[in-house]
Amino acid sequence: MRKINVYYATRSEFKKQEIAAIESACHFTNENGDQELVGTRFNFVFSGVKTDEPLEVNLETMVRHKAVSAYRSLLMPCIVEHAGLIFSEHSASGYPGGLTQPMMDALGAEVFLRRTSAAGEKAIARAVIGYCDGMSVHIFVGDTEGVIASEPRGGREFYWDTIFSPNGLGGDTYAEISSDPSRGVPKKMTVSQSSRALRKYLEYRVKRGPNALFTDFDG
Repeated sequence: MRKINVYYATRSEFKKQEIAAIESACHFTNENGDQELVGTRFNFVFSGVKTDEPLEVNLETMVRHKAVSAYRSLLMPCIVEHAGLIFSEHSASGYPGGLTQPMMDALGAEVFLRRTSAAGEKAIARAVIGYCDGMSVHIFVGDTEGVIASEPRGGREFYWDTIFSPNGLGGDTYAEISSDPSRGVPKKMTVSQSSRALRKYLEYRVKRGPNALFTDFDG
């Protein structure tokens, strides 16, 4: 069976590492209801095209704009992704959501924790994938519950990984998990919001079949 090409608009080397880990360590449910390793069915093709990313709290709003702009540059079906933290006390508004990364970039992890007073607070790490096929944008959301750390921890400083501790992994931050030689990025991706959102997209993609409009199958 030919692999399905997935065109992914990203410039992040961290994201490329994570996709490689998903290919080798994560499974999705195929059209027959069986668990299948991602890398046996999908081939990810990365493009560093510039995308429009409006500053919004709502991650889905951001991603819809981003997906359309990526399609206009590539002129082929593609996916984009954006992720952010949602503090439990602000779950209704989704804050900080799409503002998480600009705040981290401007303040740094330590000041971010101090200014938001979020240390110890329950939070959701949310990833949103947008797939634009030239006709419409389809949205896929993945959530991982956890806690905001009291201080930045870990050597892999990707986005806000140094301050988010997913539930069920002993209180370690994403960055600590990723930088641990015995676990690494593949372990992070087994619980990551990004892998959960991507899995939903991949399951949608295989159900479309080879006769779907704008097929992504390799020739």
